[in-house]
Formats: sequence, C-alpha cells, structure tokens
Amino acid sequence: MATITPTLTLTSNASTAGTLPGPLSIALSLSATTPLTVDKVEAATLTFAGAGNHALLFDGAALGGDTETVGTIGSFVYMKNVGAANNILIGVQADNDTAADIGAANQADDFSATTRLFTLKVGEFAFFPYDYAMDITVDADGAATLEYFRFDRG
Repeated sequence: MATITPTLTLTSNASTAGTLPGPLSIALSLSATTPLTVDKVEAATLTFAGAGNHALLFDGAALGGDTETVGTIGSFVYMKNVGAANNILIGVQADNDTAADIGAANQADDFSATTRLFTLKVGEFAFFPYDYAMDITVDADGAATLEYFRFDRG
C-alpha cells in the first residue's frame, strides 16, 4: 500500500480589499489535508480533436462497482483541463448506458444536461472520490486536452 496526501487550500481577500477583492466581507483562509491509502494508479492524457468526441472514461461495473460492498472499493480521481482553448465536459451515467447519452446534444450547445456533472474550463481541475457506482464519461466543446489520474483505494 502507498499513501497520497491531497491538500486543498482556499484563500481570498475581504470584499473591501483594494487588490483582488474576495466574495465575502471577511478574508477567507480554509485548508484541508488528509493522507489517503491507495494502491494502483492509472494516468493518461486524452486529446479531443473537436466537439462531439464523447467517450466512456471509467466503466464502473468493469472496475468492480456492481459486485462490492459500499465503501470497500473505489478510487480518488484527479482531472485537469490542460488544453489551451475549450471546455471539457464531465458526465455520469448508469452502467450499461451508452457514451452517446452525454454527447449527442452537444451539437445544439445543450450538452445533455441530464447527465453532465461538471465542466472544466481551461486550467480548472477537480479531485473527488469515485465509488464505481456509475460510469464517468467525457466530451469537449472543441479541441481540448484532459489529464487524469485514478488512484485506487488501498
């Protein structure tokens, strides 16, 4: 087993600050960190040539999500939009759905809102636990690059 230690720090100035005013009337300083036990790591970079190139990123059932007791399996996922110009769209779907569910409406600039979970703008990132209970799908609204790491819980 191995350990990773993610740290999240949120800071902002008070809204009255002359430089980089924050969203609150007071300055904000929050920090959370915890060691996580992991074993296997999957890492990759996906490049999208343009819009509508949706793909199944993680198949929950194939990773063990349909056969294990809740809390005994899963992973921690880090994703970052490392592209230069376009958004990356992250969605979830029930196992055995098709990846087309998340991307079909993209052509009409209505990215199937029923399955989209979040959007990563250029430079944005996400770190979250994933229990393999659903599939994770990806798409982009133009040429884009997604970097990801999946750390299996140890």
